[in-house]
Amino acid sequence: MARSNKTGFFKASEQASGIDLRKLAARQILPMGIAVLLVALMWDRVQGLDLRQITAGFRTVGPLQWLAAAGFTVVSFWAVGRYDAVGHRLIGSPTPGRAALRTGVASIAVAQTVGFGVISGAFVRWRMLPELSLVQAFRLSMTVAVTFLAGWAVVAALVVLAIPLPLPGATPLALLALSVATLVVTLSIWRPGVLARIQFPPLKAMGAIVALTFIDTAFAGAALWVLLPEGAQIAPMIMIAAFIVALGAGLVCGTPGGVGPFEMTLLALLPHVPEEPVLAAVLAFRAVYYAAPALIGAAVVIRGPRKEENVPDPALEAVQPVEAPTLSPRLDKAIAQAPRAEANLLRHGCLSLFTSPGAKPAALTAPVGQSLVFLSDPLSREFDEARFLSDAHNAASARFLAPLLYKSGARIAAAARRAGWATLPLAHEAWLDPAGFTTDGSSRRQLRRKLRKAEGAGVVVSAGSALPLAEMDAVAQAWADARGGERGFSMGTWDPATLPWSRVFLARQDGRLIGFLTLHANDNEWTLDLMRQLPDAPDGTMHLLLADAIAAAGEAGVARLSLAAVPLGKQDHEPELFHRLRDRIDRISGAEGLRQFKTCFGPNWEVLYIAAPSRAGLMLGAVDVMREISAKRGKAKRNTPLRNTLRRRQA
Repeated sequence: MARSNKTGFFKASEQASGIDLRKLAARQILPMGIAVLLVALMWDRVQGLDLRQITAGFRTVGPLQWLAAAGFTVVSFWAVGRYDAVGHRLIGSPTPGRAALRTGVASIAVAQTVGFGVISGAFVRWRMLPELSLVQAFRLSMTVAVTFLAGWAVVAALVVLAIPLPLPGATPLALLALSVATLVVTLSIWRPGVLARIQFPPLKAMGAIVALTFIDTAFAGAALWVLLPEGAQIAPMIMIAAFIVALGAGLVCGTPGGVGPFEMTLLALLPHVPEEPVLAAVLAFRAVYYAAPALIGAAVVIRGPRKEENVPDPALEAVQPVEAPTLSPRLDKAIAQAPRAEANLLRHGCLSLFTSPGAKPAALTAPVGQSLVFLSDPLSREFDEARFLSDAHNAASARFLAPLLYKSGARIAAAARRAGWATLPLAHEAWLDPAGFTTDGSSRRQLRRKLRKAEGAGVVVSAGSALPLAEMDAVAQAWADARGGERGFSMGTWDPATLPWSRVFLARQDGRLIGFLTLHANDNEWTLDLMRQLPDAPDGTMHLLLADAIAAAGEAGVARLSLAAVPLGKQDHEPELFHRLRDRIDRISGAEGLRQFKTCFGPNWEVLYIAAPSRAGLMLGAVDVMREISAKRGKAKRNTPLRNTLRRRQA
């Protein structure tokens, strides 16, 4: 009966999580075998140990030593618990920091003693955090394990290079580890080509992991050193360095608490020190650092989660994912009343919603690289600038990111400047009054010439109602193929699922669709979104499309029509690095052609800004946004269920 219950438990767990627990358990056989092999290889040395001397050394450990070791253990476990807080942010979990810290301490205290670290740790986390599924708990356990090993590799490499240990080949391995770490840091900032779509942990998270690993291992090593019996003379730095390296051996082998591989490696790294005092200290260390925390951790697990620790953190709750393109009535209303129609980008699925206290929609946002980017202005004109900046900073910091205002208007940019943020002019937004627009005047001479060319070629423009999605697909695909793919993020991408909320204008020649134009629309303005045409479309086709859209906006009583933003271009007073970034942005966006196109309409120009709390954050944020925009999306989306629904509606 007991066997049946156990089998049923494993099956239920596997079905709930999608994880084969038996395979995970089977993988522990190899580490156990390695431990047995190490003991066999060093059996002669083990046989020569004086067990009475080890016991006597253990008994000489005094109360002050026990107390100091306990203090070092508390500091080490504080860092251990913080691993979980970082892990939660990396997997996108909103678990509050206190609950994450408590759960992390309990799970690692139990797991490091009973073994099967990822498995046992996952079940403890699942027990302590009811909001996590078993899959999420395993994912968190794996994240914590992998990030700790990465942090340990960096710390151990630095230790090996700084403190001499009798470890053959240590220097080349340490340099290799640091080279890999440097590569990962570089790729976190700058990911060329196909790597642009791969997500790396932000630099702040990497730094936190390395710092926590150093605190954890250094204080654990100090706890071991302080427990050395009387007469054992080992320099503290040597002991801590040997401990850190030996800890890695124990972790890689995977035995409970690293028993066997840890002791063997530690003794090998301290060849000139008698084995018995070292093993006496290890025995005392295992009582302080393993047994006692395991008992406390087990009691915490039995007690279970505390409701008071699961109070939501406003900074973590502030960023909410949305189901695009169909939004809730509340969000529909917020977008309709937003100062900028560009808020409709929320329907494209690459942005999240930033909410202010009270869960009121506040802005569009997205975590990108090192930054939490806030796109355009807030969704309401009535907002407290200082409070918005403070909330944005808190939300970013909670995710190990830096806040970045991107394409912000003068009002929020001025508030950021007063708050000490670094700000820079980023782009010019072209806009005009549709009701007062005319093609007359010398400033629109080029526009009139383009319109005549298009009309002379027989181009006819109409407002889209029953949309020819198949033809639009073909035009969008031809446009994307000619440019190596679509852009993204703040630059809209072709997806018919968003068309019910757009204004669409179609251009035909001899009955054939040769181009189309879409605009975001809300109660306050229309904003130019997509401009797509075939490579062989007559000159002036897009000018004619936009001119008809402006006329339609005037007839509809639209107060403002935005032709969207154009990168500002190089500024003479800026550093050379800024020049290179601006040149790169110009190339990505095709800024020169866009400036010429929009200038034809004789618009008004408004400066938009980029801002961050520091100049470094501003530079990294600009790189993040540039990478996100330039990452190729490949072919346009085709044959989605929403697209088929649109076709059925039109049929």
